[in-house]
Amino acid sequence: MTERRGLSARARILAWIMLIVSVAAVAIVVLTGSALISRVNAATNTELGHEVAKFRAFAADPEPEARGDTSTVSGLLTSYLWHNLPDRSEALFSIVNGKADRRTVGDPPVRLDSNRAFVRRAASATKPTSGTIATSAGKAEYVVVPVRIVGKSARGQLVIAEFVAPAYDHAWSTIWTMSAIAFAALVVAAVTGWFVAGRVLAPIRKVRETAARISDTDLGRRIDVVGSDDVGRLAQTFNTMLDRLETAFDGQRRFLNDAGHELRTPITVVRGHLEVMGDDPDEREQTMHLVDDELRRMSRIVDDLIMLARSERTDFVVPGPTDLTDLVVESFTKATALADRRWSIDETPEGIAIADGQRLTQALLQLTSNAVAHTGPGDRISMGGRLSDGRIRLWVADTGTGISPADHERIFERFAKASHSRRSRGTGLGLAIVSNIVEAHHGTVSVESVPGRGTTFTLELPWNRTMEGP
Repeated sequence: MTERRGLSARARILAWIMLIVSVAAVAIVVLTGSALISRVNAATNTELGHEVAKFRAFAADPEPEARGDTSTVSGLLTSYLWHNLPDRSEALFSIVNGKADRRTVGDPPVRLDSNRAFVRRAASATKPTSGTIATSAGKAEYVVVPVRIVGKSARGQLVIAEFVAPAYDHAWSTIWTMSAIAFAALVVAAVTGWFVAGRVLAPIRKVRETAARISDTDLGRRIDVVGSDDVGRLAQTFNTMLDRLETAFDGQRRFLNDAGHELRTPITVVRGHLEVMGDDPDEREQTMHLVDDELRRMSRIVDDLIMLARSERTDFVVPGPTDLTDLVVESFTKATALADRRWSIDETPEGIAIADGQRLTQALLQLTSNAVAHTGPGDRISMGGRLSDGRIRLWVADTGTGISPADHERIFERFAKASHSRRSRGTGLGLAIVSNIVEAHHGTVSVESVPGRGTTFTLELPWNRTMEGP
């Protein structure tokens, strides 16, 4: 089935190639043939007109050395024929009083002056007449010019004939030669088109076969990109699409795994307490309070998981002009409402960057929320930012419990918590969300901490100043 479809597509491409080449070849042959035939006709008419003009000029002013008596019809025609040397394809003769009289020297392809029917028809002409006659040597074009001399009773005609068969034969020979060349070109085009179509369809066939083998459990297959033409760009685009699909499926799989893992415990707790809940009002009130608390925690876990899943999408950040000073000040103002701490701003950056201000504010607030959870009322929490060396540095520092060096890398993983964390009810997703926000800006997040003395989280981002974004 696959091979049959491939051949069908290949045949269709070849059919289109042959159709285009055939139409072009036929058009060239037809137009060229028409031009050659028209040229033969034009040359014949020009030659006949030239001979008529020569005779009229001779009749008006005969050559000084003209022999014979040019005062008579017979003498004038004989003198002109004696002075005219025709081509091999020409024949000139005179008719006097209805009978063929004289002809030019040489042997024409056919003796028209011996054709009585033609002579009789030409002798009846009383005004210049042209026409075509079929002869044993092919078609001939002729002109009959009536001749009379004032005061003379004799009547005559000059017959000028052009045998066009050789010229037509040459034109048709050229046409047939072009037709043979066109046919050969069609054969070459067919063979070349067959192989070209195969090479063009090969990458596309590979794209289709790769797509057919891909499933939601096997998204690691990619197409080898060869060249930079349209087919190569198609393969590159397909690979990019697979990258996005793989990321989306991985995110979905992690979301389902995380949700199933983290929600199982609160659901079990809720069900267990509801199953053993008695009729005592105080016990029911305590149970409902515990259930409500667990449901709130489940809601927070779901919200954080959804936010984490969205943070892995390409459209998670929407870059725009962001005033860095306003970013730090507004984030600090919002953070001071989280808890009673000794709040301060260390330093503010002055400049405009192309970044997603809302996402960066979300990251700073998450870090301050983390700092609140690790500090007490008397501890200090500070926020600040600086521009240096084409980089943006934003930080949140506190004087809380600190983080063990062994936990510095682990805390940015999903559901990870510091080993001595005061929090027992957090989701462990906040720092993972911060990490994804920073990575979406092509930046990094780092932590410096001394247990018992405090922690500093630093966001380092490239300073983009154009709307190309991070």
